Amino acid sequence: MSLFKLVLFGLLIQVSPSKLAFAQGTDVGVIGLARAPALQAKPRELNVIGSTLAPEEIDRAVLNRLMQEIAHQPGRTASILGLSRGTLQDVFISISNARNFINDNEMANLRAMCAAWDGSASEGDARIAEALDAYKQRRQLTLNFIQKFYRSVVIDIESILTEPEQLRFERYMDDRRRRMASAGNVYSSAIVENVRSGAESINFHCRDNRPPSGAQ
Repeated sequence: MSLFKLVLFGLLIQVSPSKLAFAQGTDVGVIGLARAPALQAKPRELNVIGSTLAPEEIDRAVLNRLMQEIAHQPGRTASILGLSRGTLQDVFISISNARNFINDNEMANLRAMCAAWDGSASEGDARIAEALDAYKQRRQLTLNFIQKFYRSVVIDIESILTEPEQLRFERYMDDRRRRMASAGNVYSSAIVENVRSGAESINFHCRDNRPPSGAQ
């Protein structure tokens, strides 16, 4: 059993089934949010407000970019990393397997937001803030899982490299992490930014007889 599988197995054992559920959903990344004047009878297609790349998502973004570079420019990428074509293919497979395993489940975050909204006894901005806090807390669980999972992917890749190759790979990862962190990329988008936009999001996604009365 590879080091990656051992690390992954240990990680999954520590996570409850309810926390693992969010790793099986679909990616959501639609930019923009139309203002909804009234609550909807049925859930509508997700629209999100884009945010910059979260620190927990940087390794995933770097590795997925590396996978694209291997697919489109294998010779150049092998030269940059100092890897043979065979080792480069092994790196590609590790990243591809990881990408196929984990996805964001934005619907779970929305359900947490709407459940908090429906169950709140507060009014106005206080009720909106409770719903947004529930969304952010649920989304953070996803980000924490992504960070731990892709840390294990990096460890697995390093385990198949020689010591000189590991040093070049570490320099490559550090350089790309800095670039990704400062480039303003969006990988998975947060649906809420503040109480005002949160009121619109709740109005758009949650079913309830009381519309948001705050943030007018």
